[in-house]
This record gives sequence, structure tokens and C-alpha cells, in this order.
Amino acid sequence: MSSVVKQRSVTFINSGSLPKLTTKDLDLDSCYNENEIVIKVYSAALNPVDSIMHYSANKWITSSSLKTYGKDYAGVIVKRGDKVDPKFKVGDKVNGLIVSLFGTQGSFSDYLVLDPSKQASIGHMNNFDYLDNYINSKFNEFDINASYPLVFGTAYFVLFNKGQKWTSDSKILVNGASTAVSHCLIQIAKKYLNIGTVVGICNSKSFEYNKKAGFDHLIAYDEPNVLGKVQSLVNETFNGGKFDLIFDSVGTSQFFPIIETILKPKSENSYYLTIVGKEKLKYNSGLLDYMCKIPVFDYIKSFNPWRKFNYDVIMLEPKANYMELASKMISKKEFLPPLDSLYNFEDFQEALDKLNSNKARGKIILRINED
Repeated sequence: MSSVVKQRSVTFINSGSLPKLTTKDLDLDSCYNENEIVIKVYSAALNPVDSIMHYSANKWITSSSLKTYGKDYAGVIVKRGDKVDPKFKVGDKVNGLIVSLFGTQGSFSDYLVLDPSKQASIGHMNNFDYLDNYINSKFNEFDINASYPLVFGTAYFVLFNKGQKWTSDSKILVNGASTAVSHCLIQIAKKYLNIGTVVGICNSKSFEYNKKAGFDHLIAYDEPNVLGKVQSLVNETFNGGKFDLIFDSVGTSQFFPIIETILKPKSENSYYLTIVGKEKLKYNSGLLDYMCKIPVFDYIKSFNPWRKFNYDVIMLEPKANYMELASKMISKKEFLPPLDSLYNFEDFQEALDKLNSNKARGKIILRINED
């Protein structure tokens, strides 16, 4: 029997090209080396970075080669090199995050070929059978396992990357409580770190959704006097107790003028952390818009020694530790991945449109294979 299969992928060339489904031949017997595994992908999850990378691919900067969408994946190992860690075997179900900047590989593909010693954000799939009453039956085990690596890892970095000491007296303010990253953060904060108080800012229509997630207090951004309500919580409800961390998952600068009244002093290792920057991003914005709003200028400013508070832009790195913590919490039935919707592979454009609408509440899943 021939070992050559058809490899379908959602690809683009640069910001001026539309995403499309392309096909090429892949020889499963020769496409990997002794240190690599071949994964048949069953499900992939969409993330804002997928669209950001596409629309940041300026034709004068990036190559003319096909680039593939997707970071999060779940699938089955179908081939394995002789020098691969023996914990990864043919037939194993795995999930993870593939790190590739404008690369030919992405999770919106039938197959991934990777070195698990270099792509550290990989683990064995977890059993989510305890979610029967939480997840709509349309989501299968691959969908659920593909949903969380990037967002859980980002939340992990926010909580652990600055060496903050978390206790039952700690307080966190989350701007953008409804995002998938924020829903991972609240679960780590409450169920693993036992943090005492987490306040969320969100649309008033999302209060019930976010209360169920575990937020102790919620403030509506679509109602007047957001800053006054935050200050009131600090001064009255918390008796002057300020936040140890302000985490921004959607993009804002509104807290800067009052930062000293709500965030603990810099000397106490308090932080203002963002994954977006000072303005809300349009996921399908171009390179100039993206670079002006987030990393370059904000990264430079983050090293400002004269700023009166600690500020940083969080960038996720491929690590095994957040995959391990996710598995630990899942084994204890302490983590519920936030899911929004499911699309078949051929309907990838509808899935991308939903992502770019900024209206998803939870992760959008792309079903790559079902056999």
C-alpha cells in the first residue's frame, strides 16, 4: 500500500492573499527524521494570533512561500523516529501548541511533523468525560483537547512569569473577563493558587457567564464610571487593599491615570500585564497597525526604569510546565475549557470570520478529521 497521502492545509502567502485550502502529496514513510513524530490532526483551535500573523505578513518582508494557519492541535501519532523520547508512541493521542512564525507548518492541516524535544508544548491528551453536563455533545475529545494549550499557557505566564507570591489575600483585576485567556486565568487563580479576590471587567450581558467562571466581583464596561467603581471596590469593599496584579486581555490605557490608587506599590512586586497593548486590536488589521499598537513601542516602554509601576507585555513561550499543570488540574476535575463553536475543515472561512468578529465567547474549533 502506498504511503503517500494528500495533505490538506489552510494557507496564505501574504497579507494581500486570501486564506485557501491547498493540497500536496505527503509521503508518511519519508517526511520525518529520527527525532521527529508525525501527528494526524483531528482538531485545531483558532486564536487571534492566527489572523494577526496573516495580516502582518507584508509582501515586502515575508517570503512568497505558502504559510499555514493554526497553533493549537489534537491528534494521533502515526509515525515515530527511532530517537524520539519513548514516552511518545505510535497510536498515542496528543495535544499541544506548535510554534512557527510564518512557517509552512500549522495545525490547520491533516498532518504535523515535529520534534517533541523542540516543540515543548506537547502532552498526552486528557480525559474530559467529567464534562458531559458542561460541554455540548457536538464537541468530541479531540475538540476539547485542542482548545486550551495556547490560552492556558498564556494565563500561566501571566500568573507565574513574574515571581509573584500568591495567597488568599491576593487581589487581581482582569480587564476582559470574558476572553478565553481570562477564563483560564480565573480557574488557575481560584482552583490551583487559591487567590482570594479576582475582579473582572466585561459587558453587562456577560455577568452570569463570568460569575459561573468564578469571578468574585464584576464591573460592566458598557455602563458609566468604570474607573470610579474600581476605586470604590478598593477603598470601600477592600478597605484600601489594592491589587497585586492588573491583567489586560483586550487592550486599554484607561487605568494609567489612576494606577497608583488601585495597584500596590512597585516595591511589592505588583504588576500591570497585558497581552494586547494599550488599544483593542482588530485581528485582521495590517502590519503597521499591529506593530504600532503592541509589541515594539510597548516593549521599549516596558523597560522604562522611571515608570512608577511594573509594566510588561506577555509573550507566550513553548514550555512543558503549563501543559503539565493543565493535565494536573484536569485530572482533579478543576479545569473547564471555554468553548464557543465548531466548524468542519471545509468551512474554515466561516470559522475565521467568527474569530475576526470579536464575538466568540470561548474557543472556536476546526474539525480537521473524523475517521
